Amino acid sequence: MTKIISLLVLTVFGAAVLAFGPQEEPTPAASDVKPPEALPIKQKNGNIKLGEITLDNRKKEISFKGTLNSPDQGVLEVLISTPRGRVHEALVVTKASPYQLEYMLYLLGADTEVKRKAKGKKGSLVNIDLEWQDDNGVLHREPIEQWVEDERTKKAMRRQGFYFCGSNIENKVYQAEGHGNLCLLYSNTPATVLDCADKDSSSDILYTTNSRKHQPGASRDVRVIISLKKER
Repeated sequence: MTKIISLLVLTVFGAAVLAFGPQEEPTPAASDVKPPEALPIKQKNGNIKLGEITLDNRKKEISFKGTLNSPDQGVLEVLISTPRGRVHEALVVTKASPYQLEYMLYLLGADTEVKRKAKGKKGSLVNIDLEWQDDNGVLHREPIEQWVEDERTKKAMRRQGFYFCGSNIENKVYQAEGHGNLCLLYSNTPATVLDCADKDSSSDILYTTNSRKHQPGASRDVRVIISLKKER
């Protein structure tokens, strides 16, 4: 609850809520990017809506719309990006706000303070799925890793989940919003909400698009679905 309040304080006053590690990417000017000012709305069915993002309290899932990038674009450094981010290196592009995603993840029950053995890793683990409708109107849902190829194995990325690390704040700017990062595959900056769980993710050549995955196809609409990952 304290971190949710801190995020609301940032919206109003531009205060810092989280920080970790040095940053490799340029820092956006404070006047350049501001967090969205919308407040969460509780719907009649019990769901919570914030901007483009919906929290389904019954299913315990967060979801938002996105667009799948070309399956032959090559190296992937970003799993989910906003149009402001590195779209050419991203698998999915969305209008959803990174800032609002972090807020909703707290409401889901995720925590950025969970300690991990791997160096530089922290936070609750979440699963990410993609849902789409085919040309016959049939709804499909699969792990997002199916669209990512691991260059070490030449197979689809193993389902490890993604860490809810939470973005840093610099110059009164919520950095994930400034850089347009919702989830990274290449862990080169703290300016992200979710981070790859792979212990070798400090390398930028681990993952490429899985060219064998042809559906739903490039530039097709998808729904990104995030849920807490059960851990042993």
